[in-house]
Amino acid sequence: MAWLSAGCVATNESRCQTPADKAFRVLPIGICEDYPEESRSIAAARRDLEVAATNGLRVLRIAFGWDAMEPERGQYDWSFWDQFVRMATEEFHIRLIPYVCYTPRWASTSNEDDFWQHPPRDSEDFARFMRALVERYKTRIHSWELWNEPDNPAYWAGSVEQFAGLLTAGARAVRQTDPNAKVVFGGLAWDLNFLESVLTNGEAMEHVDVVNLHNYYETWSSEPLEYLPGYVGRARDILRQHGLDQPIWMAEVGYSSFRRGAHVSGQYRAQYGYEHTDNFQAAALFRMLTMLAAMDDVSLIAWYRINDLPQTQEVIGDVNNRHLGVLDEQGGAKPAMHALRFFASLFGQGFRCIDHEVRVTAAVRPKFHAHAFELRDGRVVLVSWLQNHVYGQWRPGDGSTDNPRRGFVSVQLPFGVSGSASAFNAAGEPVRATLARSATGSRVEMNVAASETTIVLLRRAHR
Repeated sequence: MAWLSAGCVATNESRCQTPADKAFRVLPIGICEDYPEESRSIAAARRDLEVAATNGLRVLRIAFGWDAMEPERGQYDWSFWDQFVRMATEEFHIRLIPYVCYTPRWASTSNEDDFWQHPPRDSEDFARFMRALVERYKTRIHSWELWNEPDNPAYWAGSVEQFAGLLTAGARAVRQTDPNAKVVFGGLAWDLNFLESVLTNGEAMEHVDVVNLHNYYETWSSEPLEYLPGYVGRARDILRQHGLDQPIWMAEVGYSSFRRGAHVSGQYRAQYGYEHTDNFQAAALFRMLTMLAAMDDVSLIAWYRINDLPQTQEVIGDVNNRHLGVLDEQGGAKPAMHALRFFASLFGQGFRCIDHEVRVTAAVRPKFHAHAFELRDGRVVLVSWLQNHVYGQWRPGDGSTDNPRRGFVSVQLPFGVSGSASAFNAAGEPVRATLARSATGSRVEMNVAASETTIVLLRRAHR
């Protein structure tokens, strides 16, 4: 038997960081979507906003393309965005968290087809655009993320120094135009060395309020999903080493439902038949969001994205970009949509992590994972799973085998429970769990598997 927070997680960084007297907190849960000028429509955007609002998702991350909004120097095209921003904020009461990116040809250091990836010749052009953009929407938008994945050559072909100059100029422009707005460091794809380099580059971080990180473990990375808390922890350590303590957003996390045989991407190859299916996308979603909710360092999460894309639609990168949505190509809900709605319904009103209160016995090794949370309404949530891949045992094959790892888990609660326990899979469908009571508290028993995520709900008795 071991403490849940220490004995049944992959790394120390995975442990719930919440002390016993920690207050309940609200973690905004959102989703991402793109509206490229080639394919967007207000009708489709309205449907997306309805999907977000009706599923309890009150945050939407979108892209404001500098190249499309200022196609000629000093000539702005706000036509789509004026209508969209008003509709999102006034009709649907959605919090927009836009990122601003991509250089127009007239401003770029490159005149080739990849002009949009390259830095501007003069960062003051970007600053001037930011002043115009913030001035136009500052009554409805209150954070501005400057660029997208600057550590990824697919989105930034410049140097660290050039990005630091762009960040400095853009952040100053935001501050001058709306002193109350939050400035967000452009979401990093994977390279925390890039963050380190920017931090050592002059005053680039002077006006930055939030650092955004992205994550696609087991899709565009060979790292197991369970290494996610360690990634966040390393970013936090880098900030602290430089005397900084900005909040961290995970405003783009995802897991694709694409595979062709065992092939997923150039970075990942499946071993088991259930990986990168619609059902396991839901299980992965719930795992990733649970681990992030257990970290006080993370102050916002957004899943990428709402919609799967048609096979004919051009995408940057590989085919996985067409299979990250929680809706399929026809607009139908995938299991991941049910999982995201289930998670938001549980955690959206406030929670605190109570890993420190719970003990667990797991008749399976290695890498059993569990987290426990108390909700503001008095319910307790237990989330458990077996790690999909364990280094030293992972031998990617043809992707058709079953993972035989299953295990019996007993969770000891040092408090009484009112009523019975209900158990669900990630999509909110009922599964089996048993609740037993004793003089010292309660015990929940369940079977877990590497292909599933199990969620148990119960109500804490009045103390």
